[in-house]
Amino acid sequence: MEEHINVNIFRYDPDTDDAPYFKTYQVKAPEEASVLVLLDRIQKEQDHTLSFRSYCCGLQNCQSCRMKINQKPLFACLTIIKPGEEITVEPLSFPDRHIKDLVVDAKE
Repeated sequence: MEEHINVNIFRYDPDTDDAPYFKTYQVKAPEEASVLVLLDRIQKEQDHTLSFRSYCCGLQNCQSCRMKINQKPLFACLTIIKPGEEITVEPLSFPDRHIKDLVVDAKE
């Protein structure tokens, strides 16, 4: 059974936005959906401009989907959302390496 979940997402495109902001999306989520599944669904069904790293191994090996989820650094591919839960998704804290939305240049 799918249930609606509110997802508050950090948005910022340095080419067009004056400042970062949060945008809330309401998305139907399958039971035990990962944050990455929700982000993918939002991008495909509601907002094609949303940027995040979506190609990951699903096993924490590639680390491409690390982001802050409810203020904790987590892997979006492994973070499962409970029905009725509201979440906030932000990029990792690399302000000088922010590219767009949830994407940062995490290279050292």
